Amino acid sequence: METAQITILLMFGIVSLIHLIGEFLHNKNIIKVEIIRYITKPLLMPLLMLFYTIKNPSINWWIVIALIGGFFGDVSLMLPDPKKTKKWLKIGLISFLLGHIFYIVAFVIEAEGFTEYKLWSIFIAFPFVIAGSIIHPKLTKHTGEMTLAVSIYVLVITAMGISTTFLFGVGDLNSVLMVFFGAWFFAVSDTINAYVKFVKQFKYERTIIMLTYITGQFLIILGIMIINSAIVFPI
Repeated sequence: METAQITILLMFGIVSLIHLIGEFLHNKNIIKVEIIRYITKPLLMPLLMLFYTIKNPSINWWIVIALIGGFFGDVSLMLPDPKKTKKWLKIGLISFLLGHIFYIVAFVIEAEGFTEYKLWSIFIAFPFVIAGSIIHPKLTKHTGEMTLAVSIYVLVITAMGISTTFLFGVGDLNSVLMVFFGAWFFAVSDTINAYVKFVKQFKYERTIIMLTYITGQFLIILGIMIINSAIVFPI
């Protein structure tokens, strides 16, 4: 791993840790310092984007655009909405939706014409379909006028999870599994976020949402970098 990559990765790790500690302390009602959130959250995706692009000879720009979608989603969902217009929620939903679509495009490109596609990976995709089928009706009972938007979102994130299975055979098993489980963490984060927005809040929800989100995005990026030999760990 290059020195520049290590430096950016350390910065990403420190900012992520500070953000999660801030969310935890907020949830524990120890401190109410929203400034921690406002400073650290907008830095997460740009740092991950920099980690992906620096010293990377094989950049997939759809991955970069997906991270940009994540950035705009992060910023939108943290903004206050005192009048309950759901304006920022809608913008955030669209931003993450586009991010998932761009990830799908990126994974299809990474699949290199499906010449190495493994038929058995169809079975690994089933859990995403099952999860989407269970989550959708439970959420849409509470989404009101946003039912169509939420339905489309569930469909797209399910498709994003399925598209990670296109990578089996392209990279080594461990790197593809990173991307696969990254998509799972991302889906869990989105599901909890939707539950909190439309059904009810619960203790530590912000900490759990961000922990699973950061983990998911990081695993996806790290897995793709290893598949493309853009990062090499010393033995």
